[in-house]
Amino acid sequence: MSNKKPFSIHYLSSKRLRQINFSLSDFTLFFVFLLILSVGINYYLSLKFSTDYYKDKIEQAEQEYSDISQELLDKVNAMEKELALLEEKDSEMRTYAALPPLDEDIKEMGTGGSEEELNKEDSSTMLNKLRNTIDSLSYTLDAQKNSYDIIFNKIKSNEEMYRHIPSIMPVESAYLGSQYGYRTDPIDGKRRMHRGQDFAVNLNTPVIATGDGVVTKAQYDSGWGRYVKIDHGYGYETIYAHLYKINVKKGQKVKRGDVIGKSGNSGRAAGFHLHYEVHKNKKVDDPKKYFFLGYIK
Repeated sequence: MSNKKPFSIHYLSSKRLRQINFSLSDFTLFFVFLLILSVGINYYLSLKFSTDYYKDKIEQAEQEYSDISQELLDKVNAMEKELALLEEKDSEMRTYAALPPLDEDIKEMGTGGSEEELNKEDSSTMLNKLRNTIDSLSYTLDAQKNSYDIIFNKIKSNEEMYRHIPSIMPVESAYLGSQYGYRTDPIDGKRRMHRGQDFAVNLNTPVIATGDGVVTKAQYDSGWGRYVKIDHGYGYETIYAHLYKINVKKGQKVKRGDVIGKSGNSGRAAGFHLHYEVHKNKKVDDPKKYFFLGYIK
């Protein structure tokens, strides 16, 4: 005699009463199957949810790291650009103030790795290098600002002398032509030393004194044409050549910014331009060393 206890389920189908018989063991097996299926589905869903969750978290962390890294790189690039401008201004102002150039060791401390080199590093190494680079740049910027204080104090201590030193361009908004140094002469094609800076300007453009001084020459020369020479004292002299008109006389005192003549092409000139020279202690010097940003009044 079987010990299986039958169960039956009755249901109505097509207006007829039907019956399904099953034993306890059948029910148990079905229940176990449902339980296993439920556990399996829950395990699969949990595993998938966990994988997707942590994958999202990892992607989110990587994106945040990328954003922070790019932000730091942008700051490094901005600081390096600011530093380059400060170094350029510092060099110009130190020339004006007759101070020695800023120590190269200080400039080198503000030099970091390129963005491409930093991107090749692993995350922790890259962040450490970025921090070190930013710290170095900050140190160099502080040194540059301190240098400005030194320059400012020196200039303020002797304003009278610095008003005489050539320190601005002799014409405003002009295109820089032939520069100081060896070049091929535009008239005869021979290579020779060009002792000044040329400015391509229109006829009759105002030419101004680049520092306080006394006019020592205001005359015509076969080479320079109409030209003006100013003695600024302290070993400095300037020459303004190929003028169309001279507005000053020999022995006349001038101030920085005074109009001393009008541009032209007199003398040995291939076109309208101003030839400008700076002499220091009787030796010709590169005029571009004495062009400072803006007009110093």
